Order: sequence, then C-alpha cells, then structure tokens
Amino acid sequence: MNKKLNVPNLETARAAYGNPNYERGTKYLSWPGRPLYYSHAYVISNENLRHSTGLTRDMGRKVLTVAGSGEQPLFYTLNGATQIDTFDISYCARAIMDIKTQAIKSGMPYEKYVQLLTDLHFKPSASQVSGMSEILPKIPAHSAEFVRGMNGYRIFGHGLPPENYKKEMISGDEYAILQKKLPDHFNFIWSDVADLHTHLTTEYDVINLSNIFEWTPELIQPTLQNLHNHVRPGGYILAQTGCGMSINKNINKFIQTAQALEHWAKIDINKQKYKNQIVILKRIR
Repeated sequence: MNKKLNVPNLETARAAYGNPNYERGTKYLSWPGRPLYYSHAYVISNENLRHSTGLTRDMGRKVLTVAGSGEQPLFYTLNGATQIDTFDISYCARAIMDIKTQAIKSGMPYEKYVQLLTDLHFKPSASQVSGMSEILPKIPAHSAEFVRGMNGYRIFGHGLPPENYKKEMISGDEYAILQKKLPDHFNFIWSDVADLHTHLTTEYDVINLSNIFEWTPELIQPTLQNLHNHVRPGGYILAQTGCGMSINKNINKFIQTAQALEHWAKIDINKQKYKNQIVILKRIR
C-alpha cells in the first residue's frame, strides 16, 4: 500500500465487491481468501481474546494491536492498557471498531448493542440498522463516510453470525466497565503487516498480530525482525489465530524464526483449549 494512502476510495471499494446484492455473493464473501484493503470484517472475533490479552496483563500499558473485529482494543482496555494504537489491512476493520467503540461509549444498552452486531452482520445497508443514525455522526469522519458510501454492500458479513461466538463476545459486566474506560476512538494505522513498521515511530509494551500469519506464513520472520525496534526490551509480540491448527501447520517457520532472532528475542508457545495456540516473542535485548 502507498504509505500516503489513508483515506478510503469508495469507487475502488465498490468495484472490489462487485455485485451489491449480497444474497448472490461478492468477491469478498468467498472463502478462503487473503484479506485485502476492503475485505469485509467480522463483527465478533472467533478468538479467545480474554485469554490472549490477559497473557500480558500488568506487563505494560502501551499496546499496538490489529483492529480485527474491533474487539481486540476493547479487551486490551479491560486488561489495563491505557494507550492503544490499532492497525489493519482492511478499512472495514476500522469501521467496525469505530462503530462498536462509539456504541459502547454513548451508553447504548447492552441488549441493543448485541442486536446492533447481529444486524450489522446480516444487513447490507447501514441505514437499515437501528441506532446507526446516532452513531455515525460521532465516529471519525473518514470512517463514517466509508460506512455511508458502502451502503448496500455487506462489509461486516465475515464469519459466522454473532450468536455462534457468544463465549467470545464482550459480556454485560465487561460492557459496563468499558462504558467508563473507553476513549472516544482508537488511533488507526491502515497498513498491511509487511509495511507496518514503516508507519511506527515508538516502542510498545505489547504488539498483537492476531489472525495474520495463517494468510501470510512467508512474512513471519521478516515481520518479527522489522518490529524489533518497536517493542521495548522486555516487551512482547503475540502471534495468534482463531483457526485452530494454523500455528501447528507453520510451526517450522516459527522455529526457524526463533533461531534467526535468538540474539534479541526468545519465543514460546502458549496452548489454549480447542487446539488454538499463541506464539509469544519476548524481546530480551
């Protein structure tokens, strides 16, 4: 991506989706597919974010995380992070993150919030979703313009419906905490992971690279090497996936990476239930 590009191009986005009649499908509703600049977003993560964000609880307050479904920065907020930057290759990820953040921040009742996510997943038009008319004017302008401009395209229809991810969803109690702690919005960097380091000017306590390397295993070593100067000594980079066996499938690449980077980092693997795993890289010098 051109580093100067930070505003979505609606003409390009619409052309990428092609047929606006989502019932007949679009290019971006096919599976499998490598995420691109306007790939449709999940409204709920399929990862155990309570577990993964909790691994670095109290190990630092400054976090860079993939925007994803918009829940990654929410869970890091719950775990004590106070400065959170986000990034993603897809602009749709920014849009869902901004919508969810503002819905929570604005005092929307939890039950209405859950319905909002369900409607966003199924409906092709933001104008058909209850509550959106109040939310859109309060999120960052380019993000709001993108959602309005993509009316008629199912930009939040990735994955299974929210009801399939009830355990992964923010709970009512967590929601109440977030209503008091969330910022108005999270900083967003529109970038693929290969170029991410070119947009960074600081060090983070934690960098979260979830649901990326199952698509781009060839980028494991160069990405971790490039992010060396952007995680503080003693800080962590997490590579995780909601697709159970993806880390096992690429384990040799992680082993090779550990050997190549042993002069400044060590790598461990944290196993979760359902065969999900998280690769944890700690900068040691």
